[in-house]
Amino acid sequence: QVNDIKVVYHKAAGRSSRIFSFNDFRQEKRTIDIGLSKSDPWKPFKSRLDFEFAEFTQKASLNQQLVNDLFKLVKDAVNTPANLTLKSADDVNTVWESAKLYHPSFSSTKISKPYKDTDQLFDFHSRPLWDWILSQVQDPLLAPYMEWDAQRLSKYNGTEWVRFYDEPWTAKKFAEVQVKVRSGAKPLAIILWADTSVLSTFGTQKGHFIVARVGNLPMWIRNGKSWGGGRIVGFLPIVSAQLLGMHQGKPGFVDWKNAVYHEAFRVFLKDVARISKLGEVVRCGDGIPRILFPYIHVLSADYEEQCHFALIRGLLGKAPCPVCLVPKGGLSDLKTRYAYRTAASAQILVTRAESKASKGAALKAIGLRNNALWAVANTDVHEAISYDRLHVDIIGVFQKHILPEIKIILKDLGRKAQAEVDETFKTMARWSDLAHFKTGILTLDFSDGKKWADAARILLHATYNVMGQAQTPKGFALLRLFRKWHELNMYLSFEVHTEDTIAAYERTVDVFHDRLHDEGDDVKDWDGIIKIHAHIHAARDIRRKGVIANMDTKVNENLNGPMRRAYRMQTNFKNVEPQLGRIEDRAHVCCFTRAHIEAMDQAAKKSNEPIRTADSDEEPEGPSIRPRDAWVFGHVYVGSRQKTTFSDFARQSATDDAFINLRRKLSNCLGDLLSRTTAASSVPPPPHQVLHNVPPIRDSDTVLNCSYMLVDFEHKVSWRTNTDRLYCRSTPDYNTERFDCALIHMSDTEVMFCRLVRIFVYSTGEQKFALALIQPMATVARRADAALALCRLREKPRRESMVVPAQSIIRGAVIVPDRQHDGEYTLMDGLDTDHFLR
Repeated sequence: QVNDIKVVYHKAAGRSSRIFSFNDFRQEKRTIDIGLSKSDPWKPFKSRLDFEFAEFTQKASLNQQLVNDLFKLVKDAVNTPANLTLKSADDVNTVWESAKLYHPSFSSTKISKPYKDTDQLFDFHSRPLWDWILSQVQDPLLAPYMEWDAQRLSKYNGTEWVRFYDEPWTAKKFAEVQVKVRSGAKPLAIILWADTSVLSTFGTQKGHFIVARVGNLPMWIRNGKSWGGGRIVGFLPIVSAQLLGMHQGKPGFVDWKNAVYHEAFRVFLKDVARISKLGEVVRCGDGIPRILFPYIHVLSADYEEQCHFALIRGLLGKAPCPVCLVPKGGLSDLKTRYAYRTAASAQILVTRAESKASKGAALKAIGLRNNALWAVANTDVHEAISYDRLHVDIIGVFQKHILPEIKIILKDLGRKAQAEVDETFKTMARWSDLAHFKTGILTLDFSDGKKWADAARILLHATYNVMGQAQTPKGFALLRLFRKWHELNMYLSFEVHTEDTIAAYERTVDVFHDRLHDEGDDVKDWDGIIKIHAHIHAARDIRRKGVIANMDTKVNENLNGPMRRAYRMQTNFKNVEPQLGRIEDRAHVCCFTRAHIEAMDQAAKKSNEPIRTADSDEEPEGPSIRPRDAWVFGHVYVGSRQKTTFSDFARQSATDDAFINLRRKLSNCLGDLLSRTTAASSVPPPPHQVLHNVPPIRDSDTVLNCSYMLVDFEHKVSWRTNTDRLYCRSTPDYNTERFDCALIHMSDTEVMFCRLVRIFVYSTGEQKFALALIQPMATVARRADAALALCRLREKPRRESMVVPAQSIIRGAVIVPDRQHDGEYTLMDGLDTDHFLR
């Protein structure tokens, strides 16, 4: 049937292909299984309260003095702290050290690299990578979610099966590794990230972190912050040019620094490299012994780090791409494909160069060195280097190249144009996960990737009126180019990619190339920008490694914040790597222990047993959960309900035309609903049909005025259930009024955008109906809309409002007012990937 999902396992797995209905396939668990938990998961802490106290001090980044002060306060405040056996910061440190014995911990290794005939020594702090991987592979809580076999997933579109990709094991690289390893063995995909982060306020102290993730876990676990997510596993040495009397940008220093980094990686990857060739039998968390072959599936890094990994000279070299051999002058050509770099060919060149008498000169001529990552079997460093959406698109093409050009054009247009753009940003409709721009966009110079990404969502809607073809042909050409980049960025955000969407992305790359050279050349010289060229490799990365979220640096850079906070609050600012390693050890213990405690609590709740808090037999009662089923209507939940009567509810017509003839509008809607004794469709009937035999609407009937609603909908890209929170409030309890917009069903085939006027529950007899009073919107078009792919909406008069069933709401929407045409708006189709694909 249409939308059925076919799963074809790798032949080495010995598992038969399966076909799932779409609904069965997408009902994936998004919580850790509660069935497998330890009896006393807080060990070696004496009680649960001891662990939770220590966990609090760790999360709050308290130093020794603050921990002791906190103990004093607790002792003064609690009369009988029976379960708190810890008495001081020393006690906490002692039990932390005991807990570390059960987990892979940081240690220091001396590495040496000669410079001008003098050995330079560095301390490399890391935890054993293979031991850290085993801590996840052998954990019973994570075992049900580990995937050991390659899968080819396809969705039936009515005529053929279309392949799709999401997780690493659905991509081609995972399957190729499973072919190469011995029969019955399993690939273990490793995802590594490395980057330098500023720790101190003025940038004098830096940290060079390595983060690891296990690619056999699903994305919602692997990229999460809880147990099973990524952790810092190493601190690369900070190599200072000043200490050696060298210039930071000199090729000699860059080569030597790369040599230091790769020597550290040789130490770091030593066990993994050995096991990648021979395999190792591991009893996994489900009790099944498996032969595991680790390999590096993804190297996630910004361009500078990618050059370190690939050992190339970057933009100083003739072929600056770490993935292919594109010449420096061809970076803006997105239609020509160049040969890919391979580790095998690089190894041959290095071997030949090293055999010559003038070894150093020969190596320098080819710009290569012996790469530490070559030691890991089934790993090609150039293929593992992956598309970095954060640095390529968000803070690359957009923030550093397109946005500055737009600011220049707006400055030329004058203050009025600048003020209109800033005002649009300041007054943007509120939406969850959409940043607020209190000061506009034109003065925003420094922010994180999340805020720049949100600015990119809004920018086109804020500028198209003041940068039209008539006002500035150059600016309009830039907006057309920006629109195509925006589409590329949205495609790369997809949570699931089919061959169809990948093909659509590749077609968009071609259009972007044409606009870049046909119109963009008048705006800016785009040659030499490596981030433009990177778009060529994104489609290949998706097919070989899964969706971009598997390899994006954003999720890894989120770990920089806790390290900065730990540096400021828990170190003495001297020799910080050992201190940060100790802090990270404790964070790892906290994460593991908290996951097992929560699993124990959920298991006890499921079996109606009391929740345990200590080693004693005293066990308090667990919390109760307040049911909400009474206010769930299909896929909609209505909340913050205030009781009133119909007469008081309808009285708002005195100040709002939307309430005119409310009794008739409500009667029409109820007639539609009451007539549906046998509905053939899941979509509510059109709310404009008038039916008879509707119970009379009395002034005393109960109406519950609701401030918000939760709307579940099937995401068009991820195919999972997502939830929108829509607000409809005008009470003085809030600083601002908020009346969200939505997309609603008018019939099985017709949809419409609208603004919510009121959400309410109407009761008649024993029946309750969740309803919405809406202001409809019509789709219109202006001349420039098609060139910029804008969807324009116009509000209908308030008196043409209608009452519709709440279940007819598909999901929420965000619209941006057109400041030059009252009552008109543009739809933000970049709000998320679901909106973009709809």
